[in-house]
Amino acid sequence: MKGLLNRMGRYSPARFLGDALSRRHLAPVTLGAFASLLLAPCGAFALSSSTVAVSSMVARSTLVSAMEPAKEIIIQFTLPMSDQQGARDLLQHIYTVKDPLYHHYLTVQEIVDRFGANPADYAAVRAWAVANGLTVVHEAAARTSLSVRGTVAQLQTLFKTQLNYYKAPSGDQFYSASVAPTVPSELVSKIRALVGLTGGVQNAALYKIGKILGEYPETSQIHTDTAGGTGPGGTFAASDLRTAYEIPKFGGLVGQTVAVFEDTGIHASDYDKYLTENKLPSITLKQIPVDQSTAAINGDQVEAVLDVDMIAGINPDVKEIQLYAAPGAGTISQFSSDLIDVFDAVLTASASANGPHILSVSYGLDEIQIIDGGGDIYAEGEAILNLANAGVTVLVSAGDQGAYGRTGTNTYPATLNVGDPGSQEFVTCVGGTSLHTGPKQQYYGETVWDDLGIGDGATGGGVSGYWGIESYQGAELVTWNGGNSVYRNVPDVSAIGDPLTGVGIYVKAAGGWIQLGGTSVSAPIWAGYISILNSAADYLKLGQVGFFDYILYYTATDFYNGNYYSPAALGLWYPVLDGTNGNYNLYGTAGYTAGEYYNNCTGLGSLYGPYAYQVLTDVAPESSLEPTGLKATVTDTSAKITWKAVSGASGYALYFDEVISVGPDEYDLTASAEASITKTTTFTISGLAPKTYYALFVGTVVGSPTYESGSSYIIFETK
Repeated sequence: MKGLLNRMGRYSPARFLGDALSRRHLAPVTLGAFASLLLAPCGAFALSSSTVAVSSMVARSTLVSAMEPAKEIIIQFTLPMSDQQGARDLLQHIYTVKDPLYHHYLTVQEIVDRFGANPADYAAVRAWAVANGLTVVHEAAARTSLSVRGTVAQLQTLFKTQLNYYKAPSGDQFYSASVAPTVPSELVSKIRALVGLTGGVQNAALYKIGKILGEYPETSQIHTDTAGGTGPGGTFAASDLRTAYEIPKFGGLVGQTVAVFEDTGIHASDYDKYLTENKLPSITLKQIPVDQSTAAINGDQVEAVLDVDMIAGINPDVKEIQLYAAPGAGTISQFSSDLIDVFDAVLTASASANGPHILSVSYGLDEIQIIDGGGDIYAEGEAILNLANAGVTVLVSAGDQGAYGRTGTNTYPATLNVGDPGSQEFVTCVGGTSLHTGPKQQYYGETVWDDLGIGDGATGGGVSGYWGIESYQGAELVTWNGGNSVYRNVPDVSAIGDPLTGVGIYVKAAGGWIQLGGTSVSAPIWAGYISILNSAADYLKLGQVGFFDYILYYTATDFYNGNYYSPAALGLWYPVLDGTNGNYNLYGTAGYTAGEYYNNCTGLGSLYGPYAYQVLTDVAPESSLEPTGLKATVTDTSAKITWKAVSGASGYALYFDEVISVGPDEYDLTASAEASITKTTTFTISGLAPKTYYALFVGTVVGSPTYESGSSYIIFETK
């Protein structure tokens, strides 16, 4: 249906003309260079000697004290997949329409059998750890990582080093070895990395507090254009977000389970208060410990509460939210090892009947911090690759420090940085915007979130220093506004992130109601939305969405004509055309700027709920599947649309909108569309305006095993 959904109004969309109303037949996407590796040799960061380099942050930081000998630390040994290239090649088949393996996701056991690390090497590493008094806390299903716990005294002896606390120039405290750890000779040839002894950054949450509103904030009845929320203190409530982003209300579908990565558990009462205040149903929250015995509350809960609240707020029909908490009270560990263990835990859980097929991560460090601290960026990538092959969607925040990341402004002029895991190849990276609404929380527009000038952060985004560009992203597309044609560009999409136009959540330990922003808001919003898409896709027998960037960039690209589409003209996403994520005057280096097509501040654009129609119908277009006999029976306020059944259809996706006639066979759509799904051949619409034109697009969907589609439209006028 590309080229048809041209929305009227703020963004000067192109018109669709008479014969342009026919369905384009697009060539299937071939991912080609989808399996691009890091442009440096794959072993560049592998364990190549018996010592592990000390983090460069140690030399730039102040020694605080030696670590307590009895303090427990979790460290991680990582091992390479037995056939990484094979796993990447398979991913290409799984996400290429018309391929015999399209949407044939692997089971966990198939991943283990085909791509797992060498079992003998893994057994030897495990045996060494146990023999030396270390406690095994997590074993990756594919044998690619082994996490163990030991005391500072044990680890210092085993790896011939000294562990200290340091204070970074930013004021953050971290732990690290002061002497390069030595890896025992019997392990050197078997492992790729030893994670957790150098540069132990723990706090990687990405939220931004706008205001502490307290226990009983007033909600003004007069709202500005930029913060017109109905929540506590004028914040955006759950219903406001669903209204502004026009989230579909499919109803009656099987709910999805969504997972979130966190570094702590939460008080369920805080989550329940958000549900009650926002008139949401009771949605099960399950807290799952990783590398620990209980999902303990281990410090700052704001991030974790925010994540689960946003998922529930966007999709009140979500079945369950699973909070994976690592590492827990009493132990410390490095951020990247926590990530890898949670990725693996979600992979294992995805195989169960109630398992998650969506994972939201609102945390991140600069890529250079992961590498410099000893974290294995490749092991993260392989864990994510396994999730993609299993059909799990991973959403990650782009970061809250603008184009410079956490470390870029340590020097002048500043350097540009992107965050990990947001820059990983097989995740969907989510940037942040400033959301502007009008009366009744109707969408008014979005700009790039950039409050750097007042110290309130900005959306992350830019170009990876490590990962090559994937072919689905398209070099011509991403360079339109200054992106890079060789390396991975982020973010992919965006949503509200500005704390000044923030959402409201409740955390008693943090002072009650809080107005919050950050890309920690935008990532779980998209996770909630994709859980809706997954329910609809299951209903139409399309299976899980899986790795989302494939369909995301496919719908932005007219492969048949060799052109890229403008989101503004098509109504695929809300375009973000104004703003930057940098501040040259402050930092001496400019960030990236917004603009049409793709930009490195907000990606392809912000969330537009009726985009669900494209996700459900842009599989493999076939003219034989276009619905025929569309007929409208209208009154002054309603319409009943019927069409002939299409043989083999598993259902139909619908896109409905008001149109404005500007000449014979020439129309613009408004910005108030609705998406729906049905298995019948009748659709009734009520609440229409008299003597008004409307359009209904009907997309036939043929699910497993052929995965095909076809669409038609009807334009009618009420009496």
